[in-house]
Amino acid sequence: MSHQIKPPTEELEEAKEIVDTALLEAEEKLPMEQEVVIELGWTESDFTIEEMDGSRGFAKYPNIITLDFNTSAEKWRESLQASAFHEYAHTWDYEQRGQQWDTRWEYILGEALTQHFAEENAEYESPWRTKHSREEIAQHWSKIRDEELDHEYQNDGGNDPLFINKGDGEYPNWLGYTLSYQIGEQLLQEYSLEDFPELDKEDVVEAGNEIYTES
Repeated sequence: MSHQIKPPTEELEEAKEIVDTALLEAEEKLPMEQEVVIELGWTESDFTIEEMDGSRGFAKYPNIITLDFNTSAEKWRESLQASAFHEYAHTWDYEQRGQQWDTRWEYILGEALTQHFAEENAEYESPWRTKHSREEIAQHWSKIRDEELDHEYQNDGGNDPLFINKGDGEYPNWLGYTLSYQIGEQLLQEYSLEDFPELDKEDVVEAGNEIYTES
């Protein structure tokens, strides 16, 4: 019986080098006291390959980062590098807060931080960052602001329906991620990324109203 192990050794070593290089750079910019543990593996997820350019990550509280990749995607290297920066910033955010997020408004701040940190450091344009226009998000903002922000965030690997819709959710796919990025843009006019763990719901609402509510 024949068998095949994925990824082959050379691809795994290349992926490890990409992640290691990114994390060393990230650690210089956002130092952490605790050691970060990386779980690096292969994925056959069609969603990851087709919608995320072959890489996805998940930061598990307090200090574990899971990164999956598939080399069949053309931009898997760039996506993996960006995922490493993104998820490292989540673990840094955990350490600053002393906890993971409980509510959606906290996760929006977390995503605002991590997306802008990845944008500053990785050579990759995440598809969810600019998926939706400000005008499109504005159609949903009042409901999100009034009904969604205090809801418990479903921290199970990124399947909260405000953020990822695989076909049966109320909101367009990636809406919450684009919203977070745009709110981060607004907050960066007044704060630095290092300030984001200290911000609260009022800051999210104020930034969202400034962006999405006509004066």
